[in-house]
Amino acid sequence: MHDTRAMALTLEQKREACLRAPMGDDLVRPDTRIIARPGWYQVVTPSAPGSVLNEVILSQVEAPVAEQVIDETLATYRATGHPTKWCVGFWTQLEDFGERLARRGFSSWDVRGMGCDTTVARTDARHVTVEAVTEQGLDSYVAVEQQGWSLPASDAGLQRGVYLAALRARPRRVHLFVARLGEEVVGTAGLVLRDGYAYLLGAQVLEAARGKGAYRALVTARLEFLRDQGVDYAVTQAREATSAPILTHLGFETLFRSKCYRLP
Repeated sequence: MHDTRAMALTLEQKREACLRAPMGDDLVRPDTRIIARPGWYQVVTPSAPGSVLNEVILSQVEAPVAEQVIDETLATYRATGHPTKWCVGFWTQLEDFGERLARRGFSSWDVRGMGCDTTVARTDARHVTVEAVTEQGLDSYVAVEQQGWSLPASDAGLQRGVYLAALRARPRRVHLFVARLGEEVVGTAGLVLRDGYAYLLGAQVLEAARGKGAYRALVTARLEFLRDQGVDYAVTQAREATSAPILTHLGFETLFRSKCYRLP
């Protein structure tokens, strides 16, 4: 059990936790390269599809070299046939970095860093069942995840290996969950235990099953799991256009607003 109930977080600590929550090697692949130094955090994974495990999360650069850094980063991802994804927020230096990316042709979407106290009681849709995933259930989890995120079926074997290693890791930090309507798995989600909090990630529900409470059930089940583990606070980074309003309704607080930029 991860007992963190004595560790109350300040607002600034919550913001920092939410920023750094995606940084880590819990779900990487054998060919993943993490480039981490003061003011910079980047992930490069040639075997992963699209922007999965391929992004710049933290960037703080000086004006004289900003355009060169962008050029070099674009070249890195183009060399492996990947798009470039770049996270830009309060942590980013320079202030006009997003504008620089937009001038390069990057599209963007709005993101909210959000957090929630896990100890608040919540009700759930009774017709939705959420289960923790074991090794025996990994094939179903991966198949539904691949379908929900429109990922290539050819990648399923590699991704299953990533999850299998995470489930077998000691200490174990990754936990996966599925949502069922009747006997059918219609949604997937995960979490990673960090020091003093947890990171909720990857929640998705198949299109045909949306609007029936499965997403909400995946959120509340993970919060209940964390509460039982003694973890009082959870963070996530949510798309403004999709999950952020739902999470607000479920009691999540907004810690920061940011953007993700992407260039094919």
